This record gives sequence, structure tokens and C-alpha cells, in this order.
Amino acid sequence: MRHLLISALFVAACGGGSTENKETKQATNETKNPELPPDDPALGDGGTKPDDTQPKKDPCVGFEMDLGTTLMQAQCEVENPKPDAKSVDMKDKLVVSLVPASATVAPGGHTDLTLTLANKSSSNIALFFTLDPTPRFPTETYDSKGKKRVDLPWGNPPPLPKGVAPRVATSHETAKITIVPNGKATMTIPWNAVKTTWAPEKLKGSSPESGYPRKPNGSLGKGTYVVRVAMPLVLVFEGTEREVSAPKTTITIK
Repeated sequence: MRHLLISALFVAACGGGSTENKETKQATNETKNPELPPDDPALGDGGTKPDDTQPKKDPCVGFEMDLGTTLMQAQCEVENPKPDAKSVDMKDKLVVSLVPASATVAPGGHTDLTLTLANKSSSNIALFFTLDPTPRFPTETYDSKGKKRVDLPWGNPPPLPKGVAPRVATSHETAKITIVPNGKATMTIPWNAVKTTWAPEKLKGSSPESGYPRKPNGSLGKGTYVVRVAMPLVLVFEGTEREVSAPKTTITIK
């Protein structure tokens, strides 16, 4: 009888303690955050919701910008300039350079060109680029004097094949980027030491704005060449040498 009484008291004591512990834990959990359950995924480490009020970074403004990637951002598209919009003189403000990864290549060889637009002023510089529908940065290869184009096929493009509709340019858009003081925008452009020929088989699906399609047709001969990159940069005042919108460099083939 004594043993039964002791066992009953032991069970009652354990059961009472367990119920009290459960109630205490539940009350503690409820007071942590009365509005959200303790395991709510919206809770941060401090038991609060993430702060969405911070302003987002503008992808069109920067100190070190990838020019090609930035121009593809929809947020950077702006209204097309008006026909009477004046060009801005960027002298002593914007420095444009074109540097080859290798200044010497073999006939038919390849090198990459690094295009850099650097803001050397103490204020922001806004630059506008034509999109048709994407930004194009074609290379142009000239003789050592920089006068005669040597990478183009001889003569005019052939007539359009039967069944190919006339090539009509589409409407273009404009993108705006802003480089902060002492900042820069860069991009890498491939260049091959080759001549080209017309490629009518590539007409279907090609963009009229990019001109009649071409394809490689042998290597350029040994010698020194002037290579330019024609940027779709607009509203910038420059001379006939296109020193701003078409920077140049020298590459030797040997």
C-alpha cells in the first residue's frame, strides 16, 4: 500500500511539471512576436520584417560600368532626342580610348579591343546611345594611313535574292547612361585580322541597320593597320576624324 501511494505521488508530480513547462514555453513563444508565428519565414534574425524602403541602385549611373550590359537595361531607355537637340562639347571632360590586348597578331589572327569612356571632370557626364534595337559597336579596319577601308568586300552588295523583302530600317530607341566624376564605362570588342565577302545567305533574320551581312574571306596581309570602333554615341560634338564616337588604335600583322 505504501509503495502504491509513493508511485501515485511520483506520477502526479511528473505530470504536473510537464504541463507547466508546456504552458510556459507556449507563453514565451507567443510573447516573442504576437503578430507573426515564431517560424514565419518573413522574420529576420531580429524578429522583424525585411526593410524594403531602401532606394534601389540606378543601373544607368555608375563609377565603373560595363557599357554593353548597361545599355541593354530597359531602365536606361529615354525619349529620342529632338531633331534640333544640340551636341555637347566633351573636350577636357570625356576621354575615349581603344587599347588592343595585343598590338601584334598573325594574319587571320584575333585580339580583343578594350573600349574605355572615362569622365575626367568634377561633375556627372550623361551620354546618349542609339539602339536599333540593340547597341552596335562594329569595327572598321583601314590602311596604315587610316584612309582606305580594307576589311570590306570590293564593290557594292549584290542584289537581294528572290523572296527576300526589301530591307527597311526599323525605328530606333535611345539609351542614356551617366558616368560619375573620375568614373568610367568599358567594354571588350573582338577583332579579327581578316578580309570579308558578302553573305546573302545570312540576310534572313539579320538586322537592316547592321548593313548587308558579311563573312570572313581570307586573311589581311602583313603590315600596319588602323582599327576603329564605331560607337552609336550621339549628341557629342566632334570633328571629321570622329575622335570621340570612333576611337582608333594601331595593330600590326606580321
